[in-house]
Amino acid sequence: MNLRSLLRQPVLTIAFHATGVRWTVGGRGRVASSGRVPLPPGSLSDGVVLDPAAAGRVLHDADGFRGRGRMQVALALPAQRTVFRVLEVPPVKGKQFGELVTREIRREMPMMPENAYVSWKRMPDRDGTAIVFVVGVARDIVDSHAAAAKAAGLHPQSADLRIIAAARAVGETDCVIASVEDDEAEIAIFRDGVPIIVRHVDLPLDGDESVWTRQLAEELARTLKFYRDTHRDDELADRLPITFVGDAARRATAGPEIREQTGRDVQMPALRLITTPDQDTIGFAANVGMALKDIAA
Repeated sequence: MNLRSLLRQPVLTIAFHATGVRWTVGGRGRVASSGRVPLPPGSLSDGVVLDPAAAGRVLHDADGFRGRGRMQVALALPAQRTVFRVLEVPPVKGKQFGELVTREIRREMPMMPENAYVSWKRMPDRDGTAIVFVVGVARDIVDSHAAAAKAAGLHPQSADLRIIAAARAVGETDCVIASVEDDEAEIAIFRDGVPIIVRHVDLPLDGDESVWTRQLAEELARTLKFYRDTHRDDELADRLPITFVGDAARRATAGPEIREQTGRDVQMPALRLITTPDQDTIGFAANVGMALKDIAA
């Protein structure tokens, strides 16, 4: 298949969450339709889809799901047990650069290639040194999400982390972002488009509203303090507001607790693409970010 034909194919984005599956369909860089369907309780554990065949059937049979025909399929993955590194290596040219990065990954993180799927991206050079962003996603997480998609009759071609996709949907290279669901949150600090810190935290489902908000505020404050303690020269990061996305974003920003405990402004900005109904868009941030990703590259 030639590149022109590939670029004309619709892009289907899939995100399996603990509470359900969300999808969008559209041309490259657009969202024409979106939908969601609930999953049975306990369908995911530590980011792994426990019964991919069952989850895939739920998605396949969902009302309004367009999973048929030729399309590019992109998966948005959770961040549990994901490893991030930024490597500095000499800026050699050609295929030698890829070989050098592979050796450095094995030297710095010898066990990661065995336990995770590893990808890397060269970032802009700094002071004559090549900067490489490396991410390793646990194999059982990737395999289970891919198997669930295949059980729905799909053939995934691309994947990214939900929190990275959400930051892409927001469109800010420098941000503090929290992708919040009723049962979990993924918190990240991005600088120059690179996630310096990514944390996954479980949130209580059985507590009252004050308990839920207090725990989220504490986790955000803990993340910000750790970054501040380890990056004392980064004055810009101290001024960044907290950007909220996800199904529980409005819940998180409804009261003053997070502002008071973190000392930061909070915001829920418009995303670069919108879904229908548009008030539901914030819950599809990871899908929107995947729709914006260049998955043909």
